[in-house]
Amino acid sequence: MSGPTEHLHSHTATSAAAPPDAPRKMQLSIWFFVGALCLVYGLVLIPVGIYQLSHPPNVVLPELHVTLWWGIGMTIFGAFYAIRFRPGKV
Repeated sequence: MSGPTEHLHSHTATSAAAPPDAPRKMQLSIWFFVGALCLVYGLVLIPVGIYQLSHPPNVVLPELHVTLWWGIGMTIFGAFYAIRFRPGKV
């Protein structure tokens, strides 16, 4: 008599095995989307930060130009992740 665990293990073993000539499904990593989103946000923040160089916002320590630095950082981070985990990469 087979228990419920034997049934589960035998089912997953047969469904996980694919023929060697079967086409592989392309899977997208969540990190690609994280990188793409950070890249887009960074590319939006950089022009805003450049604009704020001549029109400083009414905040504490506006001379630090936080918007520009975060835009640069997010662009670099996003580009790295979007390239590293891009779809179709082997």
